[in-house]
Amino acid sequence: MVPQLEVLVRNSVPFTAALTLVSWAVALGEAAPRLLAGPLCTSSQDSWAFAGHCPACYVAAGFTLATLALVIRRYWSLERAAVRCAAR
Repeated sequence: MVPQLEVLVRNSVPFTAALTLVSWAVALGEAAPRLLAGPLCTSSQDSWAFAGHCPACYVAAGFTLATLALVIRRYWSLERAAVRCAAR
């Protein structure tokens, strides 16, 4: 594997976790005035609204799912490596 790609793969979980935290902070920052005023985080006239959420919520949810998928994948790969080592 290319060294740069290997470093990127090795650091993918912390990187996506950091992106998740930043995206949730942005989503909460965008939603704060509206949350304090009443509705979830958008008005009924907002064309991007779906179930009362702003677009920043979907980005944050996507990064959350990506982080969880990477954590699960890393756990499974470590588990497989342990099984391979035990079989030797």
